[in-house]
Amino acid sequence: MTKTIKIFGSPGTGKTTTLLKLLEEKIAEGYRPDKIGFFSFTRRAIKEARSRVIKKFNLSEDDLEYFRTIHSMCYRTLNINSGQVFKGERVREFSEIARVEMTGVSEEDTSGLSIGNKKGDLLLFCDEVARSSERDLKSVWKELECEHTWEEQDYFSKALRNFKKSKNLLDFTDMLDVFNQETVVPQLDIIFVDEAQDLTTKQWKVIDKLTSNCKLRYIAGDDDQAIYRWAGADVKKFLDIKGEIEVLPISYRLPKSIHKLACDISHKISLRQVKNWTSREDHGSITDISSIEEVDMSNGEWLVLARSGYQLFKAESYCKRMGWFYEKGYHEFKTNKFVIAIRSWIKLNRGDTISFDELKKLYQCIKGRTGIKRGFKKLEGVDNNMEFSLKYLQDNVGLLANGKWQEVITGLDPEDILLFESLVKSEDIFKNKARIRLSTIHGIKGGESDNVVVICDISYRTWKKFNIEPDDEHRVFYVAVTRAKKNLFLLQPETKYSYELR
Repeated sequence: MTKTIKIFGSPGTGKTTTLLKLLEEKIAEGYRPDKIGFFSFTRRAIKEARSRVIKKFNLSEDDLEYFRTIHSMCYRTLNINSGQVFKGERVREFSEIARVEMTGVSEEDTSGLSIGNKKGDLLLFCDEVARSSERDLKSVWKELECEHTWEEQDYFSKALRNFKKSKNLLDFTDMLDVFNQETVVPQLDIIFVDEAQDLTTKQWKVIDKLTSNCKLRYIAGDDDQAIYRWAGADVKKFLDIKGEIEVLPISYRLPKSIHKLACDISHKISLRQVKNWTSREDHGSITDISSIEEVDMSNGEWLVLARSGYQLFKAESYCKRMGWFYEKGYHEFKTNKFVIAIRSWIKLNRGDTISFDELKKLYQCIKGRTGIKRGFKKLEGVDNNMEFSLKYLQDNVGLLANGKWQEVITGLDPEDILLFESLVKSEDIFKNKARIRLSTIHGIKGGESDNVVVICDISYRTWKKFNIEPDDEHRVFYVAVTRAKKNLFLLQPETKYSYELR
């Protein structure tokens, strides 16, 4: 009989840290590392656990075979080769057959949470949600209020199934099915599961199968932060699991005022585990504002959070006008092609060299034939291990452009130019992390900042769902306000469709 210990950790109480300490204790007690499973929703958490154990116990990665995401564990256990996976070229091939444009961004470990904006991506997402949650496809299509028709969804899903079968391909949801059908599974003595509230029905079946022969399992999560039910997450399964319950008592992130607001929101959730937890001793602040421009974000770390991406436009425009260093959504500032191109041009003109990857981004952003000789833009035959100087590029790689970056870089609108001029002047352009991040609430879970702005408006579609089934929205805004470590700003709604935070 497997002993189960459920660890409930509210925001900032240290769920992952607690799991890692327990993990270290069990290894110190004599549990073999190769008989321990440590599973989480993200690669980042797995990497942290693996590196910590390797360092403390002088182990290698080979000793920690089952420190993985659930998808990765299935992939490895089933000995699937990369050619069998539905991704990359296979996605493009299917896209042509199905006559629907798609990027195939739904990859390992995202569980459909990273969705492309092409029609095919949305069709694929709907299909994956239905399979991962083991629900009827048509009911999922209705619940997601997809803009495409049911006939389109039905055709796509059948075509996808037939294509994978004909090519002997598996996607990452299929791998879970195959694993659950296998009679032989890894023999583990103890398993740890982090972010359990985000697991889908199929992922829970994998965990249950892994648990069947083990002695002990720790399952950590926070049902109040279960904001991915729409993407197949099965929070009810997490709540229904029998076992000893441990509630982490102190949030090291939240001050008193924000803790009180968080508790007020969580108490509105009907399906939840009651938790007694406290905050830090300092009070913090909550400020109501009527415009984003009332907030001075010229210093410090900031998050600006909205229910939907389009609600961030005013905040983005404000940051651009003020010349503040920001990034938006999943796209980090350091990977922005214009950032890289402007940096590279400045470095070249200072007498420094740039890498091949920097050169690629630079050439993508330089004006046509007046900037680069014909035939050089694709950089064919150029040694990608070189470091390139300005003179070398002029003599050997077709570079014609000269002058200030504003005269060389194309594709920027006037607002962007003003922003980058400010960033160049402050040297922020050479930093890898922005002070200000604009994000949807779903895109920031797990993040935190000293200062957080929460936009209270919601879409009409969300508002309709909220009035029928409010728990999901309570959880979303609970996550939003609990990102703040010191100061919380509530941007009051501009429309009648909003979430009332207080």
